[in-house]
Amino acid sequence: MSVTGIDHQKDLAMSAPTADRPATELDVPITAKAAADATPDDNVVTSRLGLRKFRDELPIPKVITIPAGADEHCAISIRAQVGRHRFHRDLPKTDVWAYEGQIPGPTIEVERDTPAAIDWVNDLFNDDGQPATLPYDVVRVPPTTTGAPPTTTTAMTPGGRAVKLDPAGSAADSFPALAGTDDLTGATVVHLHGALTNGHNDGWSHNVTMTGGRTRVLYPNGQESATLWYHDHAMAVTRFNVYAGLAGFYLLRDTNEASLTLPSGPYELPLMITDRNFETYVPKQPGETSFTGRPLYKQAGVVAVGAEGAPVDTEIPVSGPFNLVNGKVWPTKKVKPRWYRLRILNACSTRTLTLAVHDTTDESAPPNSPANNADASNGFVPVRVTPMTVIGTDGGLLPAPIPVSTLEVGPAERNDVLIDFRLLAGKTLELRNEQNAFINADQGRADATIMQFVVGKTASPTDTHWEPPVELNPDYRRYLHVGTDLQVGSQTIHSHEHFWVALIPPGPGGGGHPELWELRQLDSKEPSPGKDLIRLIDPRDKDLPPAEQTVLRFVPTAKLFDDANSIVFAEGSWAVWNILHLGGPPHPFHIHMTQFQMIERGQWDLAALGDDGWNADNGTTGVLPIPADSAITPTHQGMKDTYLIKPGEWVKVLGDFTGATGSFMYHCHILDHEDHTMMRPFVVLPREVMAFHKAHGGGHH
Repeated sequence: MSVTGIDHQKDLAMSAPTADRPATELDVPITAKAAADATPDDNVVTSRLGLRKFRDELPIPKVITIPAGADEHCAISIRAQVGRHRFHRDLPKTDVWAYEGQIPGPTIEVERDTPAAIDWVNDLFNDDGQPATLPYDVVRVPPTTTGAPPTTTTAMTPGGRAVKLDPAGSAADSFPALAGTDDLTGATVVHLHGALTNGHNDGWSHNVTMTGGRTRVLYPNGQESATLWYHDHAMAVTRFNVYAGLAGFYLLRDTNEASLTLPSGPYELPLMITDRNFETYVPKQPGETSFTGRPLYKQAGVVAVGAEGAPVDTEIPVSGPFNLVNGKVWPTKKVKPRWYRLRILNACSTRTLTLAVHDTTDESAPPNSPANNADASNGFVPVRVTPMTVIGTDGGLLPAPIPVSTLEVGPAERNDVLIDFRLLAGKTLELRNEQNAFINADQGRADATIMQFVVGKTASPTDTHWEPPVELNPDYRRYLHVGTDLQVGSQTIHSHEHFWVALIPPGPGGGGHPELWELRQLDSKEPSPGKDLIRLIDPRDKDLPPAEQTVLRFVPTAKLFDDANSIVFAEGSWAVWNILHLGGPPHPFHIHMTQFQMIERGQWDLAALGDDGWNADNGTTGVLPIPADSAITPTHQGMKDTYLIKPGEWVKVLGDFTGATGSFMYHCHILDHEDHTMMRPFVVLPREVMAFHKAHGGGHH
């Protein structure tokens, strides 16, 4: 196997100061004032968050290529190890946990139907040969007191530190550590997100490997070309391990993709978008911001109302003020005036992105200008330019290109995008997040900038003549639910299962986090319980008078990961997943093992339902009406494994459970939610075995 660009040498620079090792002249702290006084580079832009923008060239992850005809019995080793990384040109290097010591990990490229045997090695040792503890601190901003800024604003403000680094207690932005995180060492398990593979290769969260161990997996890669990614999936600590740096791209290629002559080589850019906060030293004078270079996992603490009105301490999922692409804060990329292919991955723990390309060549935006160009509240409207052309989603290429002016990407979602820079020669552009973000944001607000593109003035004729193909994927088949049957392209499928799950807002049972409920439908003779009951009108009765409409009743069969498993599919079966979002934040809903298509989407107006909507004590107090139809966009008709489900939505996705068996998981991909109460297992077994197994799916047609 050819393995290119892997550097196993570890940087020997010193780690960030601690209470036991004070700062020295060797630490070279970078202050906001020093950054502002430095000689400016071309296209560098100041920010109000303490770091300058576009100081770093966009890095491209090194590549491991699995050659065609590779021996599945000969594995390559990829190590999770302590590496040294500089997140921004004006920051010192710091310890990270990363695959092969680099952020992102190496991009793995492989042809369809070429098996890849990989030894995932846990090499997370410190310099003393002991298991390394987290390379950053996890702190909790105490709930807001009267007159203080909102806790979420404080958590989004750059900097701060754990109280252990401020023994004198002199700084207001020193916060207590989250209990247990100081002692947390690296137990890891790798999930190849989007892969069709058996359960023992899938990264079951309990199957962690401790330092010094290794796990061999075999990925068959028997699926179409797609943008996959690999990341840690350890039970209860995925959020910490991924924040430490354990993620990388995995690109599947095939002959159809090759025939399209899409932009490749230097014109194909993998973009892993993440966000971070960074630790600062205890200030020596008011207003000083001096970064240590270390990330800081800084959560907003809240007090929820628990059972019988008792207070429950909890935290809001983490978001950081700094956007990173491929491990660098606000990088820049020089591009030619030609077509480029962007493999976009939202690897943020929490943040949903609405991406757009803005022309900033002559932009003069007031501070805190809304990035959404429909909002001219301060008299400024940013200029969106050339539309992005979406050619693929999580699971592969779309049937045809789809031009879009903005692109919403939830955590863990991927989009394969073409951008035409030909008419933008000589322009300076920014890829920005328009969702609840601001241009030149103040501290405590989300800055819109993701990265910069600087477009050259000239291109060769071969660069300018290429156009996207009209047809991308001749094997694409649209999934439909027609009456009691499924229509998959020209194929009619008469038997399938239905499975029901509810996304529940915080509050039931005294919990401070949202919950994921696996549901069972009550038959007509079963009495309704006094609580945890969900009732809704059967949409199939929409043309009947209200008195004749059927009320579907559901109760939870499981709420936590370790509750008994109740969902078992026969390998080769088709299943419709009904996902009911009954309130709370949007949830990126990820199902392992296979790819899906969205077949129906409805919307309830939860605010208008009032007392007939969700009640934390009883469930749905009234009966939820038939939801209003909501359009399925062309990009949501592609093959996907992760869907951003919004409050009040009833979404149906259809999947084919063929080609793998074992135990798998489904969960919210907001990592704090996944680690708490929003993940459940399911099982796929050979059909012959199912005859002897009593568990089953949610019902048959």
